[in-house]
Amino acid sequence: MSQEIIPVFSGGIGRSGTTIVGTLLRKHPNLFSGAPNEVRFMTEVYGLLDLVYGMHRIPATQLTLFERLALLNPLNLSIKFRYKMFRRKALGYWWKRINRIGEESGIHRSMKRKKWIALLDELENGLGDPIAAGRKFLLGYIQNHKRFKGQKYWMDTTPPNMMFASEIYRLFPEAIFIEMRRNPLDNLSSVIPEPWGPNDLKSALPWFRDRIRLATEEKAKVPQKQHLTLWLEDLVMNKREESYKQLLEVVGLDDDEKMREFFTNEVTAEKAHIGRWRNGFENPEQVRSEFLRVVGAIEHET
Repeated sequence: MSQEIIPVFSGGIGRSGTTIVGTLLRKHPNLFSGAPNEVRFMTEVYGLLDLVYGMHRIPATQLTLFERLALLNPLNLSIKFRYKMFRRKALGYWWKRINRIGEESGIHRSMKRKKWIALLDELENGLGDPIAAGRKFLLGYIQNHKRFKGQKYWMDTTPPNMMFASEIYRLFPEAIFIEMRRNPLDNLSSVIPEPWGPNDLKSALPWFRDRIRLATEEKAKVPQKQHLTLWLEDLVMNKREESYKQLLEVVGLDDDEKMREFFTNEVTAEKAHIGRWRNGFENPEQVRSEFLRVVGAIEHET
């Protein structure tokens, strides 16, 4: 590498705090992220990990019908075909999309299309050594990002990152992982109304169960000093100072005035909607009972 850059990957169940921890950390002058906050091209079907390692196999609960069918395509055995599909998404959905709040997002906010295409061409030419090519591609994306000013750290907050932590770690042995967790019932009450995930409790419970299990298994394959599981309730309420220090320590950052100010004023229990499940479900106690039956114990219950 021409310059040392350490990627930081925040992940977990969607709506668990991955974005807020990314927003907090990027207040530090030695870390940058954003535009987009979630690159998507690492972990999605036909993403960089699929290109480098072959198509992933995860439970059907984590996939759309289209994705489940795509994984059955025998052409996936060809790295040339996987690259073709990667490039198609790279110049389409990953390049420009409308996010969950109706705003434009995607790689077009990071760099000019000409540079993006040059990175894709370079990736294709290097596929004789897929791991080296994949690593060089992400570093090229980071170094050519319009917000890159020589910072040591870059951060992505795509929630599925933790489900693929060991594969990301193989590409980037220096990477740091932050798994965000929160009270599962609060988490589900926040996820179900969203357009991108399971929209009813029946499908949300196995989705949640399998995602947590996968993240736990993957995290165990990464050196302990390079990952942190952080509970949102601790960060905003129960163990604020301890959680803040743990966050700084796992990444390797010193405290910073702007980061501290944002933490004090914006990372609060009120803004995190702690205990929202009690008003978010019509029958909260029934939801709680179903969670205990399908998933198991409720950690950090509020």
